[in-house]
Amino acid sequence: MIKNYFKIAWRNLIKNKVYSFINIVGLAIGMASAILLFAIIHFELSFDTFHEKSARTYRVVREVKTNDGNVDYTSGAPLAMIDALKQEIPQIEKVVPVCGTLEPQITVLGKDPNSNSNASKYTEDNQGICAGPEFFEVFDFKWLLGTPKVLAEPNVVVLSKKYAEKYFGNYEDAVGQYLKYNNNTVMKVVGILDEIPLNTDLPANIVFSYESKRSNASNFGFGAYDNWGSTSSMDNIFVLLPENFTEQQANSQLEVFTKKHWDPKKENDVKKHTLSSIANMHYDDRFSNYTDRTISKKKIAGIGLVGLLVIVMACINFINISTAIASKRAKEVGVRKTMGSQNAQLIKQFMTETMVLVGLSMGIGLLIARLCLPLLTDLFDYPAEANPFSEPLLWIFVLVIFITINILSGIYPSMVLSSFTPLDAFRQKVKVGFTKGLSLRQGLIVFQFSIALVMMFGTLVNFVQMRFIENMETGYKKEGVYTFTMDTEYKNRFETFKNRLKEIPEVQSVSLSNDEPSSQNNWQSNFAYANAAKDADFNVSMKFADSDFFETYGLKIIAGSPYSSTDTLKKFVVNETLLKKLGVRNPETAIGKTIRVGGWEPFPIVAVIKDFHVGSAKDEIAPVLATIAPKFYWKGGVKVSSGNLSATVKKIEKTYNEVFPEVVFAGSFYEETLNNYYKEEQQLGLLYRIASILAIFISCLGIFGLATFVAEQRIKEIGIRKVLGASMLSITGLLSKDFLKLVIISMVIAFPVAYYFMNQWLQDFKFRTDIQWWYFIVVGILALIITLISVSYQSTRAALMNPVKSLKSE
Repeated sequence: MIKNYFKIAWRNLIKNKVYSFINIVGLAIGMASAILLFAIIHFELSFDTFHEKSARTYRVVREVKTNDGNVDYTSGAPLAMIDALKQEIPQIEKVVPVCGTLEPQITVLGKDPNSNSNASKYTEDNQGICAGPEFFEVFDFKWLLGTPKVLAEPNVVVLSKKYAEKYFGNYEDAVGQYLKYNNNTVMKVVGILDEIPLNTDLPANIVFSYESKRSNASNFGFGAYDNWGSTSSMDNIFVLLPENFTEQQANSQLEVFTKKHWDPKKENDVKKHTLSSIANMHYDDRFSNYTDRTISKKKIAGIGLVGLLVIVMACINFINISTAIASKRAKEVGVRKTMGSQNAQLIKQFMTETMVLVGLSMGIGLLIARLCLPLLTDLFDYPAEANPFSEPLLWIFVLVIFITINILSGIYPSMVLSSFTPLDAFRQKVKVGFTKGLSLRQGLIVFQFSIALVMMFGTLVNFVQMRFIENMETGYKKEGVYTFTMDTEYKNRFETFKNRLKEIPEVQSVSLSNDEPSSQNNWQSNFAYANAAKDADFNVSMKFADSDFFETYGLKIIAGSPYSSTDTLKKFVVNETLLKKLGVRNPETAIGKTIRVGGWEPFPIVAVIKDFHVGSAKDEIAPVLATIAPKFYWKGGVKVSSGNLSATVKKIEKTYNEVFPEVVFAGSFYEETLNNYYKEEQQLGLLYRIASILAIFISCLGIFGLATFVAEQRIKEIGIRKVLGASMLSITGLLSKDFLKLVIISMVIAFPVAYYFMNQWLQDFKFRTDIQWWYFIVVGILALIITLISVSYQSTRAALMNPVKSLKSE
């Protein structure tokens, strides 16, 4: 019997080639999308869940509210807080200080720690942490050689197997050899870790001993272990709580701790320290992590929703087309029932047919997913080396989705087909066409197209906002500026390097600074203006830059003159916003006034610059103060003339390598760096575009299939109309109008939903475009055109058919 079910199922699949093709392609695309999106969701939700003590492991985070109401968040902690926590909150089981991400330059020395060879140099992005033995008592990273206690000494390092093989060939030979960190500290390799999981925000491929930082903090960031005022996001404190000590109890203790060490009456802000579970480290974008990559739970939910909607749309196609062609099988059902078939047997037969179709779709969907796997790397930063098909949970998901789709797509059509009575079937009273009012099939089409319209609208809003950001006035020049990293270990050669670069004809200006005008760094300080006894109610964003900074990046001076490279005393350049927040309306009056920054002495303001964006379009214009500080010049910028840019970059790199042979050159054009600030929005836009294309394609497949069936069903009506003189245009309109009505209903439903969600998305931007009325017109017209294209082929084909052929059986 089962064999017979499959045989009949295959025959019907071959017999209805067009409808089978539409169903298989639609389901295959839906399944491929669901599988790929499940892979990314599973990966993102698995971050740092493999640590056995993760439920009791937290990170100390800080909320800072300045007196003007501004709120900032940081995961950084002052170094003085480490030992104080151990002493003052003894209930904490482990206090684990970690410094990173160091992004070190590694020079491989081999067996000779005094080697001067610069042959093997590497710059490691988002890698390198300082940690002690207690780190491995909390976090589970497997050791191949050595034990955590080897990190108790200064100037030693532990490598992962991957990085040990990268530097030394065989990981077993790496132990006992040497490498140099950032050209200033020789490190001995004392242990090897197994491969570091991809799903962690703790870049433990290179682990320097924390004692190395304690011995010389300035080589691993900055700050001092008796300093409560300086905080860097590189310095995190993780804690392990005992079983009987809750997060709420710890936060209560931290509140007392904070009040003891920071007096709001003496500062311009109120600090609040709390614990944040490492389970949230990957998802809370208020706080940075060591991989510089977070993803909100909201975005993950959105990805899941897109996958669900695409697969639901594919199921809708299946249900619509299966029930639509039911009349073709009405007589088959009548004969089967006359011969004694029961409803249950017929349902089994039709469910078998569904299973064959879904099985074929699943196989094709898996193939499509495998071929499209590289797209995940571009779309969601999914690691290229990851293989979701090796995950057992993925195959469980595939099985569940296979069963679910069979049930969702098969039950209703099976019930419809098996419900025909023999008498109605032989009298041809079975009606499956469009009816007056809104049938289930029409409702499903409305739902399907509503999804497509929401995604199309989202794509348009995202595109316009990204263009707005691209073209908005930033206050600085980003075009033609090439930036690269600098090593302050060789700051005595900086002036020589600048002079060498200026000899290149295509170089217009050269600047050295701590970062670019707009960056993801956020160096803030308290300050007092004009000899005020009390600090201002807000902090200032610091820019450490030489005198060429303003020319290189096209910053406009509106009052005074910027400091000179020959100045022996510090001088300050401030922006308009800083003065506005201080109540200074005329920039000229600020020239000569002094500012005291942090614990520095007061120094004069010599110039005021026009406002520019310090962060992204999501941030307000910040108050800025710029001054000279060569020890913080980690970034070089060169303004180059248009022309042969690649040749100019090669000249810059050649000069850099000649002046700094010890340092690995790493550079890019500033425009490329700025684009990374909106990576999440760009990925979202790409997701919308892909989802819109899939939604439209699946919807069009469904409409094409139904239009084909409706044209076949009304073939004799069309023949009679042609005999009576109906034009081709009127017949085409007759077949198209029902579908166009459904699309218009979809617009009424989709547009308010799309407006609400995209308006909410735009609220994340301080600088944004508004949703215009013409967005709705563009999306609506596009939807109508797509529908007409989908229907017109079958409508035109039916209208051109010879009425003699369609009426000859009457």
